[in-house]
Amino acid sequence: MSKMLSGKPKSSSSPIQLSLSSAPPLKTLPPSPNISQLENFGLSALAPSMAVVFTLPFDTVKVRMQLQGEVRFMKDPTGKTIRVVAEKVYKNSFDCLRKTIKFEGLRGLEKGLVPSILKESSKNVFRLGLYDPILAVIHPTEDSTSSSSAPAWKRMFAGGLCGALGAVSANPFELVKTRLQSSAADAIAVGNQYGYTSVISALRRIMSEEGGIKGLYRGSMISVGRGILGSAANLSSYTMLKDYAKREGYSDGIPLDMVCSLMSAFVSVVFMNPLDVV
Repeated sequence: MSKMLSGKPKSSSSPIQLSLSSAPPLKTLPPSPNISQLENFGLSALAPSMAVVFTLPFDTVKVRMQLQGEVRFMKDPTGKTIRVVAEKVYKNSFDCLRKTIKFEGLRGLEKGLVPSILKESSKNVFRLGLYDPILAVIHPTEDSTSSSSAPAWKRMFAGGLCGALGAVSANPFELVKTRLQSSAADAIAVGNQYGYTSVISALRRIMSEEGGIKGLYRGSMISVGRGILGSAANLSSYTMLKDYAKREGYSDGIPLDMVCSLMSAFVSVVFMNPLDVV
């Protein structure tokens, strides 16, 4: 017993403890750079404007599928306006895509590109650029860059208000975009064919033929309602999903942003599509 007591004491540090203590410190992500509100507005307008180049073909297909079945009004050889019974031109979205390329080429899928860019920039400068400032006003915190403690209803209110403002600013370009996208070759035309040659000519004709500025805001009530529902669902679900992921240990970065964006986009489409069809 005395030999055991007088022996060399064992180290209290286990191999696991030694390996942990000798491990290099974990790397942390650098803090996000602080940007001015003006830069925030600029980025909010620029990013969606760049994305629309890739999403416009699918939007063109969507517009034509939604217009399919509407009664068309055309002029006969004498110049008289006649009512044409609508025919089913497209079997499905893939058929619409195939026929558009066949009769109009790839250029047909990018119809309305200029008003689409103007629409996205004018809409999102409010929809994205004002979300954080509005949320900071209705839910002030010590850290102005954090909104993780904001309840869902405040996030939805901020998102809905931003969506309404964005819809009002973008409605003229949305109207022109949709009419340009609906213009198609006679064999695959659906809906009314307006024959606009450019954005400027479209704006001029709408103002001269449809009551001035009032004509540019045709359907604005539906657009505002769609903007409120879509942005309230999209922005609130995005921020809540991202906050939840970070609480679960996922690091903030581009992959997390992309996953949360895709999931929140699905949520917004579910809420927005009924009014989008109208």
